[in-house]
Amino acid sequence: MTQPFKTRIGIIGGGQLGKMLIEAAQPWNVEFNILEASSDCPSGKYATNFIEGSLMDDAKIKELAAISDVITYEIEHVNVNTLFELEEQGKTVIPSARILSVIQNKGRQKEFYAEHALATSSFLLMPSTEAKTANLSIFSGEKVVVKSCTGGYDGKGVAILSKEDVLADKVPSIFPGEVVLEEFIQDAIELSVIVARNAADEIKSYPAVEMVFDPKINLVDYLFAPSKVDTAIQREAKDLAIRAIEAFDGVGIFAVELFVDNRNRCLINEIAPRPHNSGHHTIEANYTSQYEQLNRVMLDLPLGETDLLTPAVMTNILGSDDVTGDYRLDGLSDLAATQGAFLHWYNKAASKPGRKMGHFTVLDTNLEDAIAKSNALRDKLRTVKP
Repeated sequence: MTQPFKTRIGIIGGGQLGKMLIEAAQPWNVEFNILEASSDCPSGKYATNFIEGSLMDDAKIKELAAISDVITYEIEHVNVNTLFELEEQGKTVIPSARILSVIQNKGRQKEFYAEHALATSSFLLMPSTEAKTANLSIFSGEKVVVKSCTGGYDGKGVAILSKEDVLADKVPSIFPGEVVLEEFIQDAIELSVIVARNAADEIKSYPAVEMVFDPKINLVDYLFAPSKVDTAIQREAKDLAIRAIEAFDGVGIFAVELFVDNRNRCLINEIAPRPHNSGHHTIEANYTSQYEQLNRVMLDLPLGETDLLTPAVMTNILGSDDVTGDYRLDGLSDLAATQGAFLHWYNKAASKPGRKMGHFTVLDTNLEDAIAKSNALRDKLRTVKP
């Protein structure tokens, strides 16, 4: 039987983003190969071929590349040097190793934005042991955002400290190595714009979403689309996001996270070169999900339309503080009884406090009603001991 899609896609990482990427292409019968440390991972059972190994293992990544036509990744913490080598040998990597090498280091990201005149908050880059000597007068207010340049993920690697704590040499005890100190944007509105770009220079963005963070673990609690900010600010966010991806000459899917400050300026916070938590709602709420869009890029297809079909709220389901290990999910009957509610469970073997276990999306013709439904379900859906 002749298949319409000959491309074999290799994913470095076997988490929930890979799972949803494969799910989006299942109607097309595309072959996916996975590299992950354990087959007991969200996307393991969906893979055509599964390779067990570290995401930093040069030999394992090359083994994945040997059975794949295109390589992508669903987490930034992978061996970028191997990806550079594969590209030199003619292998297609989406997004490119060049982009990933910048994104992997939060300090280099900030320097890239400054070099390309892309609006971002004020920052200082230095070894953590020298933070106490920093000229903090360039930052307004009494707080400073401190980020580890490498290794941070899902709220980890970020701390908000007082200037007194920075000057008192508290930074080295929190993060070793190089750090970036950033302006703390008081009362910021946090937006995300998903941008897709293919090898033919076709580029499309999704409507901006507004994110609400859990203040304790610095992780997205829920997001809603469309954003409530003024349409002029949404246009500015979209334009800034597109200019950033064009500056990278990026091919792939990118989540551009932005702050809106109290002067209504849009400032780039960070960019993720992959499908992102802030685009989960697109599975049900947009013509083309972020996952189908990335598949289109890797299969050399035209980009799909990105319009929002209906207002939507996406809420993360995090592991409960009192559950570690085996678990079950409470509240399923409530979600099943809610019109317009959709559950995505990530197939994780164990629950951990604050771990992303799944998400749910609520659609409604009225955004406020969708938010109310989501809030009611958020209080009921939780992992509990079996």
